[in-house]
Amino acid sequence: MNKQNKIMIEIYENDPFSGGCCGLGGASIQAAMNLMKTLKERAEIVAKIKDEFKNVEIKRDIVNPLKKLEYYQEHARQHIASSTPLPFVLINGKLAVVGAFPTLDEFRKIIKEYL
Repeated sequence: MNKQNKIMIEIYENDPFSGGCCGLGGASIQAAMNLMKTLKERAEIVAKIKDEFKNVEIKRDIVNPLKKLEYYQEHARQHIASSTPLPFVLINGKLAVVGAFPTLDEFRKIIKEYL
């Protein structure tokens, strides 16, 4: 693929450790195991996409209320400031997915729309 077909995917996610699983007061082992499974699955999806599509660059970022809005890319700020449901995915700066982390097949379908 040539450089003009480069696809930038940005994934903005919740802080996985700010919820009930690992916060103060503890949580169940099952909740921690579920979180670990989810994080592993997401990492595997990202790795497979990077391997399969050489023209795709993927950036993942945690949306944290303690971070200043200026920390985020300008095109993502509006979505963060307007409380777009997390996770959300931007492709080439445009909102593509809201409120869910796409499956591998969903990512493939979305990427093919940009090729």
